[in-house]
Amino acid sequence: MNEMNYEQFRAHLKKASRKRNVPLIKIVAFQEKYMKIEEVQFYDVEQNHMSVRACNTLWMHLENKSFRNMVSQHLQFYRDMENLGRHSFENLIKELYDTSVPVLLDYNPAHYYTSGQLAEILVMDEERLIEQLEMGRFKGAFINEDGKWLKPKPDAMVVES
Repeated sequence: MNEMNYEQFRAHLKKASRKRNVPLIKIVAFQEKYMKIEEVQFYDVEQNHMSVRACNTLWMHLENKSFRNMVSQHLQFYRDMENLGRHSFENLIKELYDTSVPVLLDYNPAHYYTSGQLAEILVMDEERLIEQLEMGRFKGAFINEDGKWLKPKPDAMVVES
C-alpha cells in the first residue's frame, strides 16, 4: 500500500468529480477525527492552508457546519461558490488532502476480497473496517456503484495475485 501524494490526490479528486456529480465523501475516505467535527472552522486548525476570508465564505455557504456536511457536497459546489477564488479553491483541496486517508491500494476490482484481506490491505481492525464499509466509505475501491460492499465470493476465499 502506497501513500498518495498531493498531486495524485488532486488528480484523483478532479477526475472522479468530472465523471459524475458525487459527494466528496464517496470519492475520498476521510480521517475519523475530522468526521466528528460538529462545526468546521478551518482557521482554528494549526498550519491551515485556507485564508480566514475563504473559511468565512465556506462557512456562510454551508447550512450545516459539520465536517460531514462539508464533504457531503460535490466538488463543483465549491468550484462554483461565489467569492471563493481559484487560489482558495486549490487551498481547499489541500485541506481535503490533509484530512483524508490518502492511500493508493494494491487492489484489483475484478477480484473478490474477504473482510480479513481488506483489513490487511487497509491496515485496519476487521470489525472497524466492516463498520466503515457499511457507512459507505472507500467507494470506488471496495464499494460498488449500488453502494454495496464487495463481499467474499462463496467457496472462493483466496485472492489471485
